Amino acid sequence: MSSSSTIVSGSLSVGQQELEENEEISKNRRNPKVALAFEEVLDSIGSRGKFQTRLNIVFNCFGPCFNMMSVNVFFLAMQTPDHWCHVPGREHANVSLEEWKNFTIPRYGRRPLQLFCLVTHVISRLLLVLTPDILVLFILAESLVSAAAGPMLESALSVGLELADIRHRTTLNYFSSCFLGVGFMAAGFLSWLLRNWNYFMYCTAALFFALILFSRWFPESPRWLACKGREEDALRQLRRIAATNGGQLPPFTPGVMRTVAKAQRDRKGFLSLFSSWNVFKNTVLLITARSAHLLTQFSLVLLAGGVGVNPFLTVVAQGAVQLPSGCVVHVCAARFGRRWTAVGCALLAGVTCAATFCMLRAGIIGLAITVMAVITQFFTTGTITMANLQSVEVHPTCLRQIAACVEWAVAGVVMSAVPYVSLMSDRRTPYAILAALNLGTAFAISFLPESALQRLPESLQDAAVFGRDQKYWSWKPKPPPEYPMK
Repeated sequence: MSSSSTIVSGSLSVGQQELEENEEISKNRRNPKVALAFEEVLDSIGSRGKFQTRLNIVFNCFGPCFNMMSVNVFFLAMQTPDHWCHVPGREHANVSLEEWKNFTIPRYGRRPLQLFCLVTHVISRLLLVLTPDILVLFILAESLVSAAAGPMLESALSVGLELADIRHRTTLNYFSSCFLGVGFMAAGFLSWLLRNWNYFMYCTAALFFALILFSRWFPESPRWLACKGREEDALRQLRRIAATNGGQLPPFTPGVMRTVAKAQRDRKGFLSLFSSWNVFKNTVLLITARSAHLLTQFSLVLLAGGVGVNPFLTVVAQGAVQLPSGCVVHVCAARFGRRWTAVGCALLAGVTCAATFCMLRAGIIGLAITVMAVITQFFTTGTITMANLQSVEVHPTCLRQIAACVEWAVAGVVMSAVPYVSLMSDRRTPYAILAALNLGTAFAISFLPESALQRLPESLQDAAVFGRDQKYWSWKPKPPPEYPMK
């Protein structure tokens, strides 16, 4: 099945799920006790209009695609067996070929934020080409992208989800996830076709420069502006969205923005993560999910060249499987909720890693191991897809971006263990480690609250009680029966 047909077929199932959610939510909105919130403003100005469409196409479709390309071409360049990317300069140094390889091949590694991340990708990819013989700068250049990749994805997704209605959040997350898979595939094809790591980097730099040209389409989040006490700026941004979508601001908008702005007293920076047990617990659990995903995904990329199969095609296959994974996970998240979908993905990723370990012990290598790696990527893609969505939905507006950055930062530190896990002399051990990691993650994230069909929390007080009244064994998500007026 092609990428486009997979996405289209997924979109058809999306409509059916949204109709079911719409019926439940509209019943809730007829309740006279329901408090007006930001979601009602969105319904008036258009939550799926031209403004959101172009924002999401550029920054939540092409953005994740290019992001994944930029990250993966580097991993491909440094792991291919019996091949190393030519680094000029050896002719001026009195060292052997093996010494030169050891020296030059690296051994480890919302609007302003988005723009910063785009520029970082461009600078990093150009510096990698210009500084291969200066090890410190070479490592620094690659580390820039490792630091920017997560915040770039999360800042775009945060704004997109904050400007989407409740029923559309899973759809947007689905498309973002699918295009991560497209980028994964593109990295493999690009590396295979160009066969020169300098060209890889020039190409990815050019793609990110093109995204910078569309940066005027990336707005500052009205929710975030109001939360910072900048109510007039938030209203100005909402008028811009309404004008683009051909709608008008409802008369109750200023009152809603004042309600959101009350959260400005919560501004304590990253220390707000410790404001309540609920917020802290959710953040730690999401760090666990992101870390397990990064270690699993990139370990599988690095392990691709050690099973006797073309590593580029192996990576393409691992990327291709992320498209149906996004579709399946989206349907499950809309029907059964975020929590158990995430648990199931991590659990099955651990099971497939354990099965791969057993196969290697039995002496099975080659295509069978590649198939198991592709299946594992299918499930670990679901883990990160849910973590991205849950992070936005369980954290309050005043903390949403900070929490995401902290989660990615800690997960990035954990990711530094990737070469130590994947490049062991015994090829069976990495799969045992990944199996234990994913099984433990599945148990841990079962304690995250269910966030499907819930309004996004605006303040730390909202986040402190978010999901507390939910039963552990609850299954299909339902919107709360009423929101009391304050």
